Amino acid sequence: MIKKENILISARKVLTEQGIDKLSLRKIAAEAGCAAPSIYYYFKNKQEIVAGLWEEIVPSLESSIMDAEDKYRAYGQFWLARPNDFRLFITNADYFPFVAKTEAYSSLRSQLADNLHRLNGQLMEQIYTQD
Repeated sequence: MIKKENILISARKVLTEQGIDKLSLRKIAAEAGCAAPSIYYYFKNKQEIVAGLWEEIVPSLESSIMDAEDKYRAYGQFWLARPNDFRLFITNADYFPFVAKTEAYSSLRSQLADNLHRLNGQLMEQIYTQD
């Protein structure tokens, strides 16, 4: 039987190689070497898979913030080093609602308070306009 971790690894690989727009349960299943219905044992849909990927990177993000003198700057630097993840988790309308419902996002919102939205707006401008 396929494991949850294998599904997340496969999803990350599909995202890395093909991008957000190409992410599908069928492609994730093919990469994982299982039938697409097997994924439903762990995840209801691809949005939940993305939320699972989010949960995997949160410890690194939280560690960056906690260890920094300036937590706002650390937040920005984390995402500037991972622009594709920022696009996936923070600005993608299909996935953000699932990310926002996680305990990890609530914790992040508590740490950064009202500055979170401002920081995300600044990062959007930087990430989406850099070439």
